[in-house]
Amino acid sequence: MSNAISPLRVTLTIASLLLVSASRCYSADAVLIRSAMGSSIEQDELETAANFYGLNLKVFVNSSSDEPALIKVIERKETAAVVIAANALAGVSKNALLRALRQKPGTRAPLLILGVVPDTDPMLLRIWSGGTILGCRRFENALPTQYSFDRVDNVSQQLANLELPFSIADGSYFVLSEAGVAQPITSIRGEQVLPVFVETTVNQVELFVAASMTPVETSTEREGAVDAFLRLAPVMMFTKYSAGERGWHAFHHYANLTIDDPWLRQPYGYVDYDSLLEEMQKHDFHTTIAFIPWNYDRSKPGVISLFRDHPDRFSIAIHGNNHDHKEFTDYQSKPLDVQVGDIKQSLARMEKFRELTGISYDKVMVFPHSIAPESTLAALKRYNFLATINSSKIPEGVVVEPSDPSFTLRSVTLSFAGFPSIARYPAVVPVSDEFIAINEFLDNPLLFYTHAAFFSRGIAAFDSVADEVNRLDPETRWRSLGDIARHLYLVKLREDSNYDVLAFSSSLNLDNPLARDLIFYIRKQEIGYQRIQSVVVDEKPYPYRLEKGYLSLTIPVLRGTSRSVAIQYKNDLNLASIGTSHDSLIVYLLRLGSDFRDIYLSKSRFGLAVIRAYNDHHVEPGKLLASILTFAVVLVYVGFRLRRFARIRRLDKARSSAATS
Repeated sequence: MSNAISPLRVTLTIASLLLVSASRCYSADAVLIRSAMGSSIEQDELETAANFYGLNLKVFVNSSSDEPALIKVIERKETAAVVIAANALAGVSKNALLRALRQKPGTRAPLLILGVVPDTDPMLLRIWSGGTILGCRRFENALPTQYSFDRVDNVSQQLANLELPFSIADGSYFVLSEAGVAQPITSIRGEQVLPVFVETTVNQVELFVAASMTPVETSTEREGAVDAFLRLAPVMMFTKYSAGERGWHAFHHYANLTIDDPWLRQPYGYVDYDSLLEEMQKHDFHTTIAFIPWNYDRSKPGVISLFRDHPDRFSIAIHGNNHDHKEFTDYQSKPLDVQVGDIKQSLARMEKFRELTGISYDKVMVFPHSIAPESTLAALKRYNFLATINSSKIPEGVVVEPSDPSFTLRSVTLSFAGFPSIARYPAVVPVSDEFIAINEFLDNPLLFYTHAAFFSRGIAAFDSVADEVNRLDPETRWRSLGDIARHLYLVKLREDSNYDVLAFSSSLNLDNPLARDLIFYIRKQEIGYQRIQSVVVDEKPYPYRLEKGYLSLTIPVLRGTSRSVAIQYKNDLNLASIGTSHDSLIVYLLRLGSDFRDIYLSKSRFGLAVIRAYNDHHVEPGKLLASILTFAVVLVYVGFRLRRFARIRRLDKARSSAATS
C-alpha cells in the first residue's frame, strides 16, 4: 500500500468521521455487585481503577429482584470485568453468574472477589473458588514484611518478581488447598509466604480473589505514585488485565535523564560530554541538558558538533531564563508580568542559540529550584510551550492538590491551567526497583534529573539506573523531553477496531505501530483563557471541534507511519523586539559564580560539600553573594592582621638582635 494519502480520500474520510465519531464512541464497562449494608471501600477502589483505565462503572446493589437486569448487563459485549464485594457473595447465584460470563459474546470478562476478610464465610470461599481457597485469616502482628509480586502472564507484567518493604496495619491472607490450582499474584513474605491476591479458573471463568489489607501510612512526595498504587494493587492489576486494549494505555514507554544548568563547554565540571556519550551508547539512554538561556552565546565549537552529530543521545530544553534563584516564584516576590517577560526573553535567547549553533531545542520549561504559580503555567501554554517538568507537578501557591486518586497515580496532569505539568525524580537519590517497575506498569514516563556534581563519582554514575529501566522493559524509548511531551497521550481500542486518544500535550506525534491503517479519535481537555489560533496536522490546517471544554479531531494514520498534530494558541510574541543581552550585573555575577561553583569549586571534597549544602538548602543568590563578600572581607581582614602581626614579630626580632649585638 502506498504511503501517500489522496486529498479527496482525506476530505471525505474526515467529513464522515466528524459526523459519526460521537455516536460511534466505544468504551468498556466494569460491573460491581455490592451489598446494600456493606462498606463502600470496594466501590471507591474500583471507581479509581475504572477512571484510571477509562472504563464505565456500573454498580448493582445485591438484590434478587435485580438478577435479570444484572445478568443482562454481564452478557453485553461491552462488559470487560465483573467484581463482587466479598460481603455480597451470599446473595449472588454463582451458577447463573458464571454461565452468563461463559456465554457473553466478544472478549472474555474475568471475575474478581474483592475485600475478603477473616469473617467471610469459608464455605462460600470454597464454593466460589472451586475448592482452591479454604479460608481467610488475619495477620497476627505488624512486623516488617515484604510485599512480593509473582510472575503471572499478562497480569503482573513489569511487577513480576518485585519485592519491597510493606508494613501491614491490618489485613488478611488466604489459606489455599494443597490440591488446588490457585496461582498467587501477590504475597506477604515474612517468616512465611502468605498469599493475598490469587488467580484460579472455575467452570472456564478466570477468577481473581483479593484479601483486604490496610498498609501503614508511609507515603512520601517522591514516591506518591508507588504508595498510592500499593494500596490499590489488586484492583489496579485486575482492571488493567480485564480491560486490555480497551483500557487507556501507551503504545510505548519513555525515559530521559536531564542534567540541570550546564552550558556547552568541555568539560562542564564533572560532565565530560565525550565520555557521557560513550556511556549513553553502551547503556542505551538519552541526556537532555536543561540549558539556561542566559548562556545562549557561550557554546564551544567541539561540544556544538557533538550535539549536532548525536541528536539521538543529546538534546536541549529550557531552564528558566537568567536562573537567578527562584525567578519564577510567588507574585509578591516577582509579579506575573515580570515572569511573562522572562518567558518571552527565554524564547528570544533560545532562538539566538539555535541560530548560532544549529542545535534545535525543545519548548519544555524546567523551572529553576521550584515550579511557578498556575498563572505562569497558563502563560507557558499561551506561548506554545509543550510542558513543564519539575520535581513537583503542583504549582507554587496551590495548597490542596486534586482529590482524584488518578492525580497521584499519573505523573502528568492538566489540572492547572490546562497545561501539562509532569513530575520528575532525582537521580542522586537511590532509585528503587519498585519505583521504576510501578511507574512503567502505570505507563508513566520515567524522567530523572541531576546536576553536574552527580558525576563526581564517575561518568558512569547513571548507568545502573538506565540498565534497570531497560531490564524491566527492554522496549523503553530513551528520548528528548520534547519527544516525550509529544507522546503524552494514551489510547484505547474502540468497537470499530480504531482507537480513542486521550491527549495531554498541545503537540502530538501520533504513531500507528500496527500492521493496519487506523483512525484516531482525539480528545484533549481545553481549560483556561487561551484562544486557539489554529490546529495543524502535518503542517496543514485541519478541522476540529471545541465544545464542553474539550477539543476533538479525527485523524486517519496509515500503518507503520506517524502524523504530527499541533494546537497553536494566539499570543503577542514578537521575538525580534525582545532584547537578549546580558544587561544585569547581578545576574552576570551569579552566572560567573555558578560556573566557578560547578567547574572549579566542585573539584575538591570541601567544594562538593558546599555545593550539596547549597542545593539541599536552596540558598538565595543574594544571601549567597552577601556571604561570599562577607567571607572575602573577613579573609582580607584576617590576612591584614596576620601580615601586621608577622611584621611586628620581625621588628621585635630585629630589635632583640640589635640589642644583643
